[in-house]
Amino acid sequence: MQSEQLTQKVAHTLKLRLLTVKKRRELGPDMVRITLEGSDLEGFYTPGFDDHVKLIFPDPITKELRLPQMGDRGMVFAAGQEKPPIRDYTPREFREQELEMDIDFVVHGEGPACQWAMHAKEGDKLGVAGPRGSFLVSKDLDWQILIGDETAVPAMARRVKELPSNVKVQVYVLARNLLTVGAMEAPDHVTVNWIPSLAGLNGILDALRAAPELSGTGYVWVAAEYSIAQSLREYWVQDRGLDKGAIRASSYWRQGDQGEDAPRLD
Repeated sequence: MQSEQLTQKVAHTLKLRLLTVKKRRELGPDMVRITLEGSDLEGFYTPGFDDHVKLIFPDPITKELRLPQMGDRGMVFAAGQEKPPIRDYTPREFREQELEMDIDFVVHGEGPACQWAMHAKEGDKLGVAGPRGSFLVSKDLDWQILIGDETAVPAMARRVKELPSNVKVQVYVLARNLLTVGAMEAPDHVTVNWIPSLAGLNGILDALRAAPELSGTGYVWVAAEYSIAQSLREYWVQDRGLDKGAIRASSYWRQGDQGEDAPRLD
């Protein structure tokens, strides 16, 4: 299979939904799962394992949830209205019959999303917009390598769950705590490697160099802090000779950046 045949982009109609917290579950010291529900989830569609939705949080001070209007180009806020905290998250699981969606949060920061997830309770409201589109990666592969930090665990977990058991899968998780790897809930045939956060990029590269070579048609997916994602993309393309069409490297966040969006490298 040619690298250009490995992926496909699909656009969706953008819709804003008002959802309610059904329950909160701690997955470990650094991760919390929030289950959202509501009739607005009718028609929700998330075919891509790394789809992202925009979560619109209540004001951290007033606790008021101010939702925008939806325009042709996305969310539109009233003139003079202060924009609420908005962050991108991957839906961990959507259960169509129950109209429920799980979102996993990393909770060792001071940002509005982290603080909201730490204190969320049944009945709390949250705005959810998207996904605007999906980036679909073929499942007809011989191998797949997934590399990411804690913020990428939901997407990687979705991918290992959807891949056929005959695909050789190597996962590399850069995380502070080994329990975060357990949140992957990976099938037995998937190899999951924990790299302590302090090891950083060099720890990931050492693990990749020590891993057995994989042959046939494969795909590399990376999501991490901007500089790490950029360096890993360069490693695979320049050092390992991987075709540019066989890798997707995304910045899920950037050191020192508290904004709602981070640049994507692919």
